[in-house]
Amino acid sequence: MLPFLKIMLRNLILGPSTDPFPFAPAKTHKNFRGCAVFDPEKCILCGICRHVCAAGAIQLRVSEDGSGMQYMLWHNSCVFCGMCAHYCPTGALTMSDNWHLVHTGAEMFSNCISSFIPFGECAQCGAKIQPRTQAIIDKIGERSPERFLLCPKCKRESIVRNVAKVNHLPAEENP
Repeated sequence: MLPFLKIMLRNLILGPSTDPFPFAPAKTHKNFRGCAVFDPEKCILCGICRHVCAAGAIQLRVSEDGSGMQYMLWHNSCVFCGMCAHYCPTGALTMSDNWHLVHTGAEMFSNCISSFIPFGECAQCGAKIQPRTQAIIDKIGERSPERFLLCPKCKRESIVRNVAKVNHLPAEENP
């Protein structure tokens, strides 16, 4: 009986050894991955997140009018592996420490992050291109800012004109 009193006295002095959840916020480890958080302002619609998502929780669909894409991340399918956040080139996806995703069965098909991301326009011809967000401009846009806002066709033509100018060759006229 004496060892039990010793343990009881120690527990009374030191206090509880468990988290006070749900009455206070639970402490999470810094490497713990909760649900994914999406920032549409940083997304360039590259589709890498959808490609690396083994659970198929990320979907990208072109809008009916062709003006952009609908981004959807289904938390019911997500396994919180963090691959999407790891491979996202602009940091549009991050893993939070929020793991409170309890919901009723009726909310099962509405537990989704959904966002519309409009396409950008080519600065020269107006064709639809991937959005040029500040995150990607900071990352690679400084190398050739004049070509960064062009579609692939206009970019090729710009490169040909610059090479012809450097080599003192006559540039071909477009028909």
